Amino acid sequence: MELLPHQIADAKFLASRRIAGCFNGMGTGKTRTALEALIEAEVLRTIIIGPPISLRMWAAEAVDHMVCTPQILAKGSTVIDPKADILICSYEIATKRQHELMAWAREPLNGMRAAMICDESHALKSTKAKRTKAILGRGGMVEAFEHSWFLTGSPMTRWADDLIPFLFRAAPQEIKKKIGALNVDRFNLRYCIVQERKFSGARFPVKMTVGSRNLDELGNILSTCATRRTLDDVWKDMPSLTHTRLAVEVSGISAINRAINKMTLGQIEQAIAQNDEHLATMRREMGVSMVPAAADFIWQRADAEQGAILVGAWHREVIDALVAELRGKKLKVAQLDGRTPAAQKSELQRQFNAGELDVLVGQIGAMGVSLNLQQGGNAIVVVEEDWSPSVMDQFYARLHRMGQGKPVHVDTLYVDNKLAKAVHTISMAKRRAHTATSDAHQEAAQ
Repeated sequence: MELLPHQIADAKFLASRRIAGCFNGMGTGKTRTALEALIEAEVLRTIIIGPPISLRMWAAEAVDHMVCTPQILAKGSTVIDPKADILICSYEIATKRQHELMAWAREPLNGMRAAMICDESHALKSTKAKRTKAILGRGGMVEAFEHSWFLTGSPMTRWADDLIPFLFRAAPQEIKKKIGALNVDRFNLRYCIVQERKFSGARFPVKMTVGSRNLDELGNILSTCATRRTLDDVWKDMPSLTHTRLAVEVSGISAINRAINKMTLGQIEQAIAQNDEHLATMRREMGVSMVPAAADFIWQRADAEQGAILVGAWHREVIDALVAELRGKKLKVAQLDGRTPAAQKSELQRQFNAGELDVLVGQIGAMGVSLNLQQGGNAIVVVEEDWSPSVMDQFYARLHRMGQGKPVHVDTLYVDNKLAKAVHTISMAKRRAHTATSDAHQEAAQ
């Protein structure tokens, strides 16, 4: 496949830096960019880390783009093939086998230099997570490689503190100039809005990040160590992505409405951030209540569409109920969620693109990466909206990516109550913060 100009330029950018990010938007071809960077940097001995669903894709793309022998470390017990020059594994396996992989990278082999690629690297946003410590922490895997590149279309899934692990490694001097030291508290003081909030049942208030600030400055720092392009930047003829929000009538949620009406928007935001079980139950029950109306809407859309429809939901109960309803309407339906094996996901991708399905109902959190469905359709229906705009954008990018020949339209169904409004309001606030950082990043890079 011929590389586009931006992929060549960004590959050179990565190859010129020891630690760097490719934060281009979803669907812009970051996989090929990273593989081209290996060639540009004259590196072959490589470890690629990503979510489980992406591993087979990386192996196939590597063989197609360069002369190499990849091996997927599917289990913690998989023995490394001495002939393999590219190892591919999940974040879980990389964390468990950290020191073994670091030793492999440091082995002298014909003077070959080693590189590490972390796909969907927003998985490394928490400074306290074991995988973040194993890869980016003190003594982490990043120290064993001549090059370490981090790929994600969503460097900020929440607030500015998501960037701490990457920036402390990729731009330490720039951070020190602004805050004096590589210190999490100092970073939060300058770039985050942190508040103490008291939760029922807790003895002491909890410090929570509730916003970002000084995003122009942060964007300037990011421009020194990461690329940032949107689909519109790299694909001038990219079809449009449009959205419609449609309220649906449901029954049986009067108790939910009474409970949610007693809460303020701030209380709902706190409950969502803290994964409050009571609120989570209400969201799940509300999603299930939407299934009959959603199925009718999807059935009508399927009758009008020339391609397959991608449907997004969050809860497994909602997915199972939707699939049952749609099959009852004689539609060719498949489902993809956290229970779906990786091999079956590849087959569902083939069926969707080959026109063998009318509808693919997917769990939004399980479909955010490494599924290319742009050949099969251009219609998306969202039954349960997530509060993170980055998560939703990842889902939309299954269809709205390079290779899509038609405008993509998203219909988001919602119940007209306070809970749905709160989720949408929180999502829009986060989107504004993410856009501000991205705009500053792009302007500084120009």
